[in-house]
Amino acid sequence: MAETKDEASTSQISICTENFSKEEIIMQVQIEEPREETSTETVIEEPREETSTETVIKERSEEPDEETLIEQLIEQGFNAKYSDNLDQAVNLFSKALSLDPIPDLALYLIIDCYWLWNNLGERDYAQTQLQVYIQKYLPQFNSDLRHQFDAWMTKENLHSLK
Repeated sequence: MAETKDEASTSQISICTENFSKEEIIMQVQIEEPREETSTETVIEEPREETSTETVIKERSEEPDEETLIEQLIEQGFNAKYSDNLDQAVNLFSKALSLDPIPDLALYLIIDCYWLWNNLGERDYAQTQLQVYIQKYLPQFNSDLRHQFDAWMTKENLHSLK
């Protein structure tokens, strides 16, 4: 009458197979089989979907790269500009400009920042703030950008900033 552990498990399985499907039997066996706890036991967790809270925390902890951050600032800047929140727009654009965008973006950020500050009555402040960026990016502009930039500088009478 002495049964081994294997024989006991087998007898339980044969009893269960009469009334259950294959999947139910597998689940039943997994539940009924006694587990031996050892220090080398490895627990494998089933993959699960992240909750929305976990996703938000994960997104906050992952810093966006500089290019993504510049794009986000520009998008927010245009939203503010189109909502007539010029102060916020110029702050967002100037922050994007401070993050070293590519020359194409820098050109348009310089122009937008100047336009916004000028419309806020801050022309002198705009010239002071943008002079550093103009001197930095002017040598980086290709011939097309240089032509656009020179035309804009002439139109705004800003050649003293070069």
